[in-house]
Amino acid sequence: MAKRSVSKKRKKRNRKKEAVHTSHATLAALGPIIAEKKVFSPIHQLVSIDQKTIEYRPTDKLIFATLGFIAGVEAVYEINTVLRPNVGLLKAFGYEKCADFSVIQQTLNAATLENVTQLQSALEQIFKANNLTEALVEQSQEKDSPVTLDIDLSGQPASAKAQHSTKGYFAKAKNTTGRQLARVVVAETQEIVTETLYPGNRLSMFVLKDQVAKLESRLDLETPALRSRVRLRLDAGFGTDENINYLQRLCYEILVKVYSWQRSHSLAQSVTTWGRVAKDAENNLREVGWVTTPHRYARKTRQCAIRTPKKKGGYSYHVLVTSDMSASLEEVIADYDARSGAPESTFCQDSQGLNLKKRRFHSFVAQQVLILLSQLAHNLIRWVQSWLQTAVLAPKAYVEADTDSATGQMGSKVIKSLKERGIKRMIRQVLSLDGKVVFKRGKVKQILLNPLSPLIHRILTAFRRLLEPLKIQVSLDEI
Repeated sequence: MAKRSVSKKRKKRNRKKEAVHTSHATLAALGPIIAEKKVFSPIHQLVSIDQKTIEYRPTDKLIFATLGFIAGVEAVYEINTVLRPNVGLLKAFGYEKCADFSVIQQTLNAATLENVTQLQSALEQIFKANNLTEALVEQSQEKDSPVTLDIDLSGQPASAKAQHSTKGYFAKAKNTTGRQLARVVVAETQEIVTETLYPGNRLSMFVLKDQVAKLESRLDLETPALRSRVRLRLDAGFGTDENINYLQRLCYEILVKVYSWQRSHSLAQSVTTWGRVAKDAENNLREVGWVTTPHRYARKTRQCAIRTPKKKGGYSYHVLVTSDMSASLEEVIADYDARSGAPESTFCQDSQGLNLKKRRFHSFVAQQVLILLSQLAHNLIRWVQSWLQTAVLAPKAYVEADTDSATGQMGSKVIKSLKERGIKRMIRQVLSLDGKVVFKRGKVKQILLNPLSPLIHRILTAFRRLLEPLKIQVSLDEI
């Protein structure tokens, strides 16, 4: 008699869900979004640091550093206390574990100038795929209003023994050594287009052409017609005759403060009528007037003089050069005053939110890599704000939990809460909320947020709408 075949019972797959607690539930919620958009892919594809791969690729360690910055670490060694124990956050980004901070530091120190170039190319690809600025440049022709970019140089203090750390200008810090960080910022979106680290004695006037060449590559400003849609707003450090003529020959719109104080004093003598305007940032009285005998540059400009009373008598003079031939005096002054809210603000926010000035490497190349990773973290936070706002504004009726009983509309409040937050408040108040991440087969299926967090219903609304297309549920946890 033939043996009866016994069919083996198939092993039941483990379909149980796994809930992992994390102190960064909202940041973990972005893992699937960033994976879908393949934000980090160019780094893995283009950057090749000469190091052995044992547990992690060198590029994985660069990602760990970036996630650590967004998670709020003040120094690289804090990755061990903030990121490494945070299993839920790591798993949401596709990692089971995180490298030790010492291994990450070794990777940064192993980088070469070629790796810096590779990382810059990777960030250029990431920027082109996700930036908000190119759309503004395209719309500028219809609106007949150029997109404003600010270029600035900021001192980054460092040990006198660090590479390329020299004495230079560091605000309110005499006899300080360090390096200089040049940055191009979009005034409207607060995105960093490009930034470069220089020795500490480098002056603003000597970095302009390099920064302009890099921003043209990032924004594909290949023709005079495209460059005419961009206005560069610069302080006096950039305002030499050579630089102004250079920008005008490239057909950029400009708003620049003149470098030479002797030139400014001379031009101000031709002002026939002085008028009062709002006080400056230091609460000083100011008078302004049009220069009637302007200095001649490569293209036609209008020049307005500003005089501020000195404590010991007399005036100090400054002159602004603008290519806008229709703006009023008040508009020119207000526009230039707004500059203090763009580049200086981003440097301040990165110093406070991303702790940029606290991370210092002896190696100049390692510091460059660190700066580029901080730039990626900064832009990612800005893009996340945009993604959340776009999701909230998407045409769809809110579910009952997303409706504010007081006004009947949660959407406007959500947008306001997102718009008013800078880098520091985004990290601490939006991306660092306590909760749980629910996984199924290693993929994020649900985010449970702590209901006691401030503004939780607004944040819940934004993330629920953002993750809805990925079929990831976002709800409040039970207490």
